[in-house]
Amino acid sequence: MSRPTAVNGILTNKNELDEINRRLKQNGIDPRIGDQAKLQELWHLFARTEADLLTSKQALSGAERQHAVEMQEVESYMEQVRHLSEERDALTQEFEMENDQLKKDVEKLRQEIADGKREVTQLLIQEGFMDLADGTPSEAIAYFLVERTRTMDELREAKRKAASSPGGAITTSKQVQEVLDKERKIMEEEMRTEREKVRKMKDSIEQIYAKELNKVKADSKLKITSLESQKRRLEQEARHHHQKTRDLEFEMDRLKKSLEREKKERREEVEKLQQQLPGSPRDLNQSELSQLREAKKKLEMELSTTKYRLKTGEEDKHKLNQRVKELTESLDTEKKRRSSYEGTIIKLKSVVDRNKKLVTSLEDEKQTLSEEKSALQMRIGFLEKDLQELKEQERSLRNQTTSLKSEQTIIERQESEIKSLREEKEQQALKLQRTMVSLETERRKCLELGEKLTSTEEKWEQIVQRYKNNEKDLANKLDKLTRDLDFSKSELEANHQRMHQIQQEHDKLENSVMKQSSLVEELSEEKKRNQKLQDQLNFSQETLKIAEQSTDHLKESIGRKSAELVKQYDWSKENQLKLENKVKSLQRELDEARSMTHQDKTAVSWRLEREEKRVKELEDMLTEKKEELVEARRESGRILMNQTRAEERAQEEARLRLDVEQRNKVLEEEMTKQWTQLKDLMARLTANESAKQELEVQLEKQTNETRQRYSEIQQVQAETNATTSTLSVVQQRAQAAERKIPELQQQLDEKSLRLQATEAQLRDLTSTKIDLRTCKDDINRLKAQLHEERIDKSLLNQQLEDAKQQVAACIEREERLRHENSDMKHRLIETQNKLYATEDKSKSVEDMHSLAEQGKKSLRDQVSSLQQEVQRLQTELMQTSQRLDAQITKYEEHKLHHKNKIQQAREIFTRHKSVLADSLMKLQQDLNTTNAELQKEQNNRENLQKKHDSLLEEHRKLLALHSDAEEAVRDQNRNVSTMDYRVKYLERENGVLQDRIDTLSRQRVAMEKLIREYRLEKQKQEIDKSLLVSSSGGLVFPSSPLSTLNSTVPKTTLTSGLGLSQSPSYISTHDPRFTNSSHSLRSSQPGRIPGHDLSPANRELLRSPELSNTQSSDEL
Repeated sequence: MSRPTAVNGILTNKNELDEINRRLKQNGIDPRIGDQAKLQELWHLFARTEADLLTSKQALSGAERQHAVEMQEVESYMEQVRHLSEERDALTQEFEMENDQLKKDVEKLRQEIADGKREVTQLLIQEGFMDLADGTPSEAIAYFLVERTRTMDELREAKRKAASSPGGAITTSKQVQEVLDKERKIMEEEMRTEREKVRKMKDSIEQIYAKELNKVKADSKLKITSLESQKRRLEQEARHHHQKTRDLEFEMDRLKKSLEREKKERREEVEKLQQQLPGSPRDLNQSELSQLREAKKKLEMELSTTKYRLKTGEEDKHKLNQRVKELTESLDTEKKRRSSYEGTIIKLKSVVDRNKKLVTSLEDEKQTLSEEKSALQMRIGFLEKDLQELKEQERSLRNQTTSLKSEQTIIERQESEIKSLREEKEQQALKLQRTMVSLETERRKCLELGEKLTSTEEKWEQIVQRYKNNEKDLANKLDKLTRDLDFSKSELEANHQRMHQIQQEHDKLENSVMKQSSLVEELSEEKKRNQKLQDQLNFSQETLKIAEQSTDHLKESIGRKSAELVKQYDWSKENQLKLENKVKSLQRELDEARSMTHQDKTAVSWRLEREEKRVKELEDMLTEKKEELVEARRESGRILMNQTRAEERAQEEARLRLDVEQRNKVLEEEMTKQWTQLKDLMARLTANESAKQELEVQLEKQTNETRQRYSEIQQVQAETNATTSTLSVVQQRAQAAERKIPELQQQLDEKSLRLQATEAQLRDLTSTKIDLRTCKDDINRLKAQLHEERIDKSLLNQQLEDAKQQVAACIEREERLRHENSDMKHRLIETQNKLYATEDKSKSVEDMHSLAEQGKKSLRDQVSSLQQEVQRLQTELMQTSQRLDAQITKYEEHKLHHKNKIQQAREIFTRHKSVLADSLMKLQQDLNTTNAELQKEQNNRENLQKKHDSLLEEHRKLLALHSDAEEAVRDQNRNVSTMDYRVKYLERENGVLQDRIDTLSRQRVAMEKLIREYRLEKQKQEIDKSLLVSSSGGLVFPSSPLSTLNSTVPKTTLTSGLGLSQSPSYISTHDPRFTNSSHSLRSSQPGRIPGHDLSPANRELLRSPELSNTQSSDEL
């Protein structure tokens, strides 16, 4: 070991100086150059190291910036992942909504089909087809086809009969035409409704499933592309982060190596300088030594700064490693999420496959429906052809009816001519027969009218019951609608309350967000404060390091001095040990303060990160709550729309109810009119009965006419008077009937128009269809009654014509009888004249007797002729009765024929029914398959419900985590407050330490000056002693320097400023007169120093207020 040498108060090591020379030689500089050149070279080296340190700082700052950018990228990536998860949740909700909508549409379609079937069954029940109501619509169509064939056969037979019997063709053709019109209208309406239903079903199914397919395809494509792009981006970012971590580790290692290398080089340079300094000449200037000292101090400070930078670099490396771990964990979580996304993609693919299967099944159903549609179209075509044939047949029948009418007119003319050629008695017999027939027909009509009255009364009661039932149904529907409205209103109120609660929660969340934003701002301010505190701490650490360096220098200097003084002074070892212990305690306290500051810094950074995460989580929660608010608003809008729709439906039903009530009122008015008409008919019947009685009286009178010829003239006159009165009454009735015909026609037209309007308005209402059918039946009955009245009118017209003819015959007969009476009177007068003449002429009695016998003979001849005419009329009556019997037999034959046809139609109907039963079995199988598919859909719905429940549980867990995070934020706030308190306390302690360091630096400067003056004074004392010895010529042992040192340097503690802050009063008591005193006196007076007094400059330094302040602070 080389002994350390002192150069102007600075101890240097030879090894260090040798190392400095060696480094200078390595750099190409001669070590024998002057110290100034060496210092310049050291300064250049120092500048280079500073430049290298600046570059390393810039590299570290760039690395930190890059790290911050990477962290921002990672955060943006995490936000994108969260956004994708939210989109996935939204898509799942949309899929659920679409599935629910599809299910609702399917249920609506099924309900429409069921409603259509119900309408068909109700129509069949109304028409009296109970057997068909139990079957399917295809069975009903088959039955109607059979009925169509039957009607075609009946038409053909009617044509054939019309050709055979022209008289009865008119009524049959009209009835057939009416039946055909009715059936044609019914069939056309049913076909229209079926076509519209099939078309609507087809269009709705095609639109729904086309939309579903497009949505599912587009969503699947978007999801697949987004997930693939996310996967690629994640892989790229992971690679990029891995590469950055490697680069950072490499740079850290390189910086460590470079710093260690520079440290070694600096140490070697210092050692070389220390080695070179003892070999250098001792006559160096103090300025150069001070420069060397300053350069050494700067180097030591740079070394401390490099150490601190190394520590900070290691801490940054540790942080980067932690960040890398966090990124790896986030990558693992992202991989897990990716796997979950892949699982969701697989599930979506399965859903797409299921939808494809559903689409295929629906396409099959569509094909079946198209086939059924084609079959129906074929049937419609056949029916249209049949209708065309029927129209052609109707045209032909109309032509035949016109020809028959023309023939009938000709026949009537011929018959009128034949009747005119008949004699009076035949006309009277016909009149009697017609009156008898009219009486029988009127009786039958009376019976039929009574039956019709009973039937109309029953129907009226049925209509009233139906009206009451309809009112009850409408009242029930209104009650239901009111309940639904109340329920919807309650739901709306509940939704409004929920909206209000959600709004309150939203306001609370906004307030919390505002608070969080304020907290974030406070945290940012605290960050800035912490940064300032960190800068202050760094500055204080740097100052502490400088102080440590200075203490190290002092320790070295004290150690060297103690090494020199140990040989002489034992008590200096104790002081040195105390100083070392105190310095170690200070170092420990500093290390503890550093560790505490580092821990607080890490805790604050960790808490700040947690707060940032919490803030992000709260922002995500806010976005979720906003989405929930949007969804709640949408739901409220939907509920409002449903409420408006329900209100509109209620209003429509109320309107329909009012319309139905108005229609019922109109029907009641029409029924009252019908009642009045029926009353009029009853009055007419009574009038007809009175007329019948009068006709019977007339018949009795006519029979009495044949018995008494003389009273015949009076009876004929009375009869003529009665017939004229009856003719006037009948004419008045006929005129009234003719007047009522246009009114009834107008009523019929109005009723037909009303029926058309009601049919147009009430096509969709099933409740009023029954009433419409009944009204139709009533109208048809009224039409039949009008037709019968027209027939009666025609018969009455014929009767009037017959009565007119009879009146004309009676008038002719009266004229004839008058002529005969006048002739008879003339004859009687002539006979009287003759008698008078004979009497006058005195003829004989025999001549008178002969004349009387001739008159008797003539009268007998007239009676016989009249009897012959009566016999002839009786024969004609017998012939007409035989004709009636023949017509009745023909009618019975036609009836049997129709019964046989109906039996055949029933057999065909049973066959079609069996065929339709087979088709029903097939449809039942299809229904079973659809039920199985519906069960599958139900299972899928249950699975979706389970998933929804799991999502709700996750939501609850997240809420629990949110509450935990809020508690953590509160803990962080508490910790931040404690940290603020600790930082303030540390700032106070740092200020106290800074003051102490300042006092130590001042005391050190004062000590250095005192040591210099002490050495100078010692040198002077030695010179004086040598002079005294040379003058005295004897040997005098010098006083030991221990006493002087003990007298000048008292023992102190660390708090007193290293024992160098002595009072100026005590120092000022130094007296030079005691220089030659004994050792005992020197020891007894420790405050005295032998030799010369201190210089005035030193005394001023010792008396300075700084030393006094340090002493007072130490004493305190």
